[in-house]
Amino acid sequence: MTIKQLSKPGLLAFSAAALLALGGCSNENSDASLRVIHASPDAPAVNLKLDNINRITDLDYAESSGFISIPSGVQDIDVEAIIPGGNADVISIDNFTFAEASRNTIIALNNTADIEALVVDESASLPASTEIAVAVVHASPDAPAVDVYVTQPGAIIDSINASFSFDFGEQVDAGAIPATSYQIRVTPAGTKNVVFDSGPVDLSGFAGQKLVLAAISTTNSTSQAASDIKLLAVTDSASLVLLDEATNTGARVVHASPDADLVAAGPVEVFATSSALTISPTELIPAFSYTDIVPGADSFVGVPAGDYEFAVAVDGDGIGAAVYTSPVLGLAQGTEYTVIAAGYVGTTPAFELLATEDNNRSVVTQASVKVIHAAPVAGPVDVFVTAAGDFSASDVENGLAGAPLLDDFEFGAITDYVAVAPGDYDIRVVAGGSAAINVENFNLAAGSVSTLIARQPNATGTPNDFNVIVLTN
Repeated sequence: MTIKQLSKPGLLAFSAAALLALGGCSNENSDASLRVIHASPDAPAVNLKLDNINRITDLDYAESSGFISIPSGVQDIDVEAIIPGGNADVISIDNFTFAEASRNTIIALNNTADIEALVVDESASLPASTEIAVAVVHASPDAPAVDVYVTQPGAIIDSINASFSFDFGEQVDAGAIPATSYQIRVTPAGTKNVVFDSGPVDLSGFAGQKLVLAAISTTNSTSQAASDIKLLAVTDSASLVLLDEATNTGARVVHASPDADLVAAGPVEVFATSSALTISPTELIPAFSYTDIVPGADSFVGVPAGDYEFAVAVDGDGIGAAVYTSPVLGLAQGTEYTVIAAGYVGTTPAFELLATEDNNRSVVTQASVKVIHAAPVAGPVDVFVTAAGDFSASDVENGLAGAPLLDDFEFGAITDYVAVAPGDYDIRVVAGGSAAINVENFNLAAGSVSTLIARQPNATGTPNDFNVIVLTN
């Protein structure tokens, strides 16, 4: 299949003059349409305001707003970054004229320090009911100039020419193509070294539509192990992310069950059963002790995506002697998960696996923090996170530090991520009126993603050894 290259306009400045070029055919008294795509890999979620009124809110990375209808005519445009302590306008355009019936697409582009906007033209072709009209955009600051091969699935690219080539910030009108299955491969310009391979992709579901296909950056270590880029397919109202076919899921396992070592008279072993594994069941962790983290506090092991069942047994006894078997957990491609062994083996609350999906994208304007209660003896607790030095542990215990970040936080509870300003913090977990956990001057750096797991003393260890297990990106 041959794709005709119709244009390569390059990066257009985000200015009123450039935006005016987006005017489309007009009908009297017809509204305009606006779509925004967030492709800045380290930028926070954003709002878009027209004449100081929010029209698009909380648009996060790798998301499209879909087209929204707006009144045609002159309006002020502001893109507002959502940051801790108050939002900030990062792009402003005054007195912009939206032409009647125009379809306007803007991509927020580049890393935050150099953030720009790219005005994207849809394909000029009108697709038949069995076609899709595709415009392709290079929107990944982490990729150089590239060649793109769009072929039938399984085709060998060694002896064929690239379908098109472009650099960061450039776009290509691929025209109307049959709505069928394709394989998309990307190589550094002038080479056959594949750095992204979609595998077979069925595009028949997009038949009759216009499609913007943007190459954007992957943002966690599991996806980056397969490729630095992924594809974002955007229609008028929906979007779909296409990952390199070799992308795994990421898994990290934490031992926070305080009596497992005592009941097992030593470490335990963990098995995984899944049709996604070559050998199933597989011994995932051969010897696992209290507070161990596998593979590490800031890393994940890559495993094929699929449905998994985990079993825990005394080390050396094998899966047939498992003392716990988990419900089936679905692990998605390109997503990273932390699985925590928590609760008591010998009493209540009973042993279980707490699974949480991790969003390890670094956002340079904030530190992201998630808290997990894995200390069953503590019961419901209050969690205080305050600027370092503002309050003492005694102040917190005596109600002088204001309201807690988390009130009556129960065992097994997992928060969403909380965005805080980068800096040093004191973290106190108060149980029964006393600060059972007191962590002072804990640094939350810009771009960091941290999971704080409150844990209690090991049944075989030192009494009153309450602390936190810290996981990072």
